[in-house]
Amino acid sequence: MYTRWLAYWLLAVGMLLTAGGIQLRTMAQDIKSPSNTQESKKEQTKDNTPRQEPRKVKSKLLVKVPDEDAELRIEGQLTKPTGLERRFVTPELDEGRPYIYEFKVTWRPNNYTELTRTKVISFKGGEDLVVDLTRPDPNNPDKAKVRWVPTPDDIVEEMVKLAGVKKGDIVYEPGPGDGRVLIACVKSGADKAVGIELDPKKAEEARANAKKAGVADKVEIRVGDALQVTDYGNATVIMLYMGDEFNNLLRPLFEKQLKPGTRIVSHRFTMGDWKPDKTITVQGRDGDEYVLHLWIVKKPEDKEAKGSKEDKEAKGSKEGKDPKTRPKQSNSP
Repeated sequence: MYTRWLAYWLLAVGMLLTAGGIQLRTMAQDIKSPSNTQESKKEQTKDNTPRQEPRKVKSKLLVKVPDEDAELRIEGQLTKPTGLERRFVTPELDEGRPYIYEFKVTWRPNNYTELTRTKVISFKGGEDLVVDLTRPDPNNPDKAKVRWVPTPDDIVEEMVKLAGVKKGDIVYEPGPGDGRVLIACVKSGADKAVGIELDPKKAEEARANAKKAGVADKVEIRVGDALQVTDYGNATVIMLYMGDEFNNLLRPLFEKQLKPGTRIVSHRFTMGDWKPDKTITVQGRDGDEYVLHLWIVKKPEDKEAKGSKEDKEAKGSKEGKDPKTRPKQSNSP
């Protein structure tokens, strides 16, 4: 009778913990608690007092995500709820004991970009948590995958012209796809071209195309994550066609690694509030219009001077529009 009752009880608990599409009993990862150290065990032995079992409690979780249809994983398990705010209840935990949960959210801001954001949270049993995944964590940068879309060959030529690719240049391109941009750069005089491609099959295709074009000795295709590259500083030219989101993830790497004078050319997409030095619109052979942007990396003092000038211009523009601060007109000729 007792065995049958225990089986029913365990079944009921299992059904409760799987609510929301996740077996929450496997979500928690214990970290060492002071109550489990050797020192405390010795003290318990000296006092000769029975160890008191911690009270069992549950924690409520409120998880905020950047997209209503985002996929949320807690401790690696996919959850079912949707919406911008999602609520969960943990299994029973030891009150006051430290725990760690990993939250990972994946969403698609458009049909060619997939972003993943991870956050690790420490808490004590019984504490309620609000986990905000709508903002990036500087200590744990987002990861991104971008579906490759080819740039027409005539627009590639315009990108090379805008970048002013010439002899002596070293060109880097995140996500080179079939390698057409890098090949065009080498044919225009670049000493070397380096592509960082996440897809091994595309990397092989790019190498084969470079060999076919007779420039395999100058084109290097790496298989890897463009957001993990540490030698962008070798580049004199960067070529981009990756999307606004990916460009924003690249920007801190560029600001940290690129030397003054490095030219960055992006097909269509910008880099947040980093204003291009030049933007052009060109008409392709297919009849469509294409927007290309050029940035030239400045010296730190040049950046400060440019920022100060823009602030003054913005202030002057505001004063001209505000009737309270607009200068009075003189009646003198």
